[in-house]
Amino acid sequence: MKKWMKAAGVFSVALSLLVGCSSSPATNEGGSQPAAGESKPAETAGAVKLNLGHVWTASEIHSQAVEQFAAEVDKLSNGSVKIEVFGDGTLGKDKDLLEGLKVGTADIWIGGAGVLSGSSDAAKIFTVPFMFENQEHFNKVYDGEVGKEVSAAIEQQSGYKVLTYWDRGARWLTVNKEVKKPEDLSGLKIRVPESPVFVKSFQQLGAAPTPMAFGEVYTAIQQGVIDGQENPLSLIYSSKFSEVNKFLVKTEHVREPIAMVISSNKFNSLSPEQQNALMEAANGQAKKYVIEQVDKGNSEFLTKLQEEGMTLVEPDLAAFQAKLEGFVDTQFPEVKELYEKIQSAK
Repeated sequence: MKKWMKAAGVFSVALSLLVGCSSSPATNEGGSQPAAGESKPAETAGAVKLNLGHVWTASEIHSQAVEQFAAEVDKLSNGSVKIEVFGDGTLGKDKDLLEGLKVGTADIWIGGAGVLSGSSDAAKIFTVPFMFENQEHFNKVYDGEVGKEVSAAIEQQSGYKVLTYWDRGARWLTVNKEVKKPEDLSGLKIRVPESPVFVKSFQQLGAAPTPMAFGEVYTAIQQGVIDGQENPLSLIYSSKFSEVNKFLVKTEHVREPIAMVISSNKFNSLSPEQQNALMEAANGQAKKYVIEQVDKGNSEFLTKLQEEGMTLVEPDLAAFQAKLEGFVDTQFPEVKELYEKIQSAK
């Protein structure tokens, strides 16, 4: 009897301990409870995490603007959307990043809008040469109704939603031969982005366009694989092309915007408040920063590049434009209507 009573007592204590443990409040990972009023907000605890990929180095203007964008999204969404930025091609090249939006290796891509031309006919308009009269004309188009029309067409054709267009400045040519007229380009291997419009326009100018990932360009020029490349002044300076090319040619042949893109499916999976946070941040302070820095930087970069030994060449732009007369009509009639709307927006 005593043995039975002792066993019952042990069982009773064990049972009370078990019940006590199961009714205890759960602790956090640190083993302590947050003080009243310090609990983690629900939206932050269940935050949507989006990976943003680009190919720029940390010193590039747009790379810095992307960091501002990420911080602004966090603020505007009350912590419900977290943007993790992967720069310098960490997640892949531009084309890989864009394709990655559909398979989930990236959520947001930002880069030269011409890359979208592989997925959408409408996107071929981005890199048509000598399309804009000046910077004001460019801003009027991409911040206006024509820009919205282009974005809508891209989303319909490709499933990519454009969050914003940022400025990047006109593209200049860097080579190791003085180029003043189209004939001077004859046979020169010029690196161009992987875009059919770039390739065909430089072919029509007489060059030998060579599509190549941006990260390979410096070494290719250094080793003599190609003769030169073309990019905005900010990128020419930050990529140190003055070390491998002697001549800086003021062609300003293309004013290609930067596009920030997310897949339509990913965007539609977000709440309306989260969608608004992305759109507002993409078109807010970060965009203003880019405009200010590109405008300010162009003259500074030009001076610095000359100080680094580059020779400025002012070519016969009328001759280049004449060489490309009828380019859209013959090569890319699918964007003729958009092209005419852009010309009418001057």
